[in-house]
Amino acid sequence: YRGRVNGWDVVNEAVAEDGNGLRDCHWSEVLGQDGYIARAFEQAKEADPDAVLFLNDYNLENNPVKGATFLRLVERMLGRGVPIGGIGTQSHLDIEIPAGQITAFFREAAQFGLPIHMSELDASLRREGRIDTRSHRQKIEQQIGRVRELAEAFMDLPPAQRHAFTLWGLRDTDSWLRRDARDDGKDSPLLFNAAGQPNPMFQAVVDGFSA
Repeated sequence: YRGRVNGWDVVNEAVAEDGNGLRDCHWSEVLGQDGYIARAFEQAKEADPDAVLFLNDYNLENNPVKGATFLRLVERMLGRGVPIGGIGTQSHLDIEIPAGQITAFFREAAQFGLPIHMSELDASLRREGRIDTRSHRQKIEQQIGRVRELAEAFMDLPPAQRHAFTLWGLRDTDSWLRRDARDDGKDSPLLFNAAGQPNPMFQAVVDGFSA
């Protein structure tokens, strides 16, 4: 596929779940945690020199500790001359994070001057691990607020840094979140419902792009 693909996720989900350091894997056991990442990008650059080479991860907006660890990794790799060409943030949003947290991450990430791919957007209405006393209206309002903030933060990037804004499914019933054993059939994490009609989240994206 040399010369035929716009971009590659060269290394995906390298940062530990809680953000404290990097994940161990087969490759890190042999080459070291930074070493295997550097080697992967070097090999990808050799294989497809004109493609945008991404380091991609999740919960970067949701967890400031993980976001900071990810950005330190990017800084470290660039300092070594590793050919990272872009940053990917999956954006499986926790709609209960504080307002402004998404914007803060994007501003930090933008300082590298790299293209940013908002790579896997969805925004579950569910709350994990705690009793949920929110009304449906409250959940929708939280979702609208965070998704609009994400779209605005993406559009606030310099045009050259807006690589792509990708959804992780089209209709609610297509979502991986609706295949979970915990699903009650009511989650609405995507832009369109089962009938293909726009959810409130759709307008949040439109408004964010138009702000």
